[in-house]
Amino acid sequence: MNSMNRYIVETTVKLQEGKTNEVLELFRSTNPALVRDESDWIKASFASVEENDIVIVRAEWKSKESYLKFSNSEKFRETMGQFRQYFSGRPEVSIAKILFEM
Repeated sequence: MNSMNRYIVETTVKLQEGKTNEVLELFRSTNPALVRDESDWIKASFASVEENDIVIVRAEWKSKESYLKFSNSEKFRETMGQFRQYFSGRPEVSIAKILFEM
């Protein structure tokens, strides 16, 4: 696959203390169905900065526009609404074009 046509969407959010495992389980139970019909979605990972209750979700997409359309969909907003109760800060989202990988 040509890396020039892929994007990383990285979401970082500070959680309420001790809520990482609950958020992980919610992610595991909601994410597969959420992206199932998204042809431009490639993969995602869920990481934790354990000592700071920060989670980082990194997703790869074939198209920035596809992600933006998806992130404005009702199904995405409804699903993200389930996560908000665990946040202690506002999520930060960045979108970056992959230029090189090895």
